Amino acid sequence: MNPKFFNLPPERQDLIRSSAMIEFGEGTFKKTSADAIARRAGVSKGLLFHYFKDKRELYLYLFQYAMDVCIRQYMMKTCDFGETDFFLALEMGQKIKMDMVRRYPGLFRFVMRAYYERDSILSPKLRRGLNSLLETTSRDFITRMDLYKFREGVDPWEVIRLLTLAAEGMMARTGACTAEEIELLFAEYKKYADMLRAHLYREEYL
Repeated sequence: MNPKFFNLPPERQDLIRSSAMIEFGEGTFKKTSADAIARRAGVSKGLLFHYFKDKRELYLYLFQYAMDVCIRQYMMKTCDFGETDFFLALEMGQKIKMDMVRRYPGLFRFVMRAYYERDSILSPKLRRGLNSLLETTSRDFITRMDLYKFREGVDPWEVIRLLTLAAEGMMARTGACTAEEIELLFAEYKKYADMLRAHLYREEYL
């Protein structure tokens, strides 16, 4: 990519990134129009391709940017808060994600769309990056939790998988949500987590 992109004012960079992530997040790589990205960002397609030589380069840059944001804003914060209760930690992590959705409206939708992208050029690199991030965050999370609170026979990895699927489905609904609607989604997530906690924790830890 053209390093002159980073000479743009930060708010201009954010607008181009956000516009591209929103457009890519609404469809497949092949069907997303560079014209639509440029129009949403308020720039010409020629200027867009002045900074990025083609749509593929823009897409890969956005994905790396999204991963960096997730690591910086999510992983670092969740590692810092020190909570060791499994469900409370997940709840705090989900709240951080919801805060990120407010700040970066198209980011999570773009990342989830990228994960299921089937374009033969993009998939291998995208999947390696995202799978590595998911594996690292899950492993680090498990090692910090008080797993003795679970009833005998409960597999914490299965609980993470179940709540992750629920959270992903909820995050996918935030594409055009207001702050109030995001709060409602968070309350819904907490309700599901509390239900699992009541059934999966030993009685003395409820």
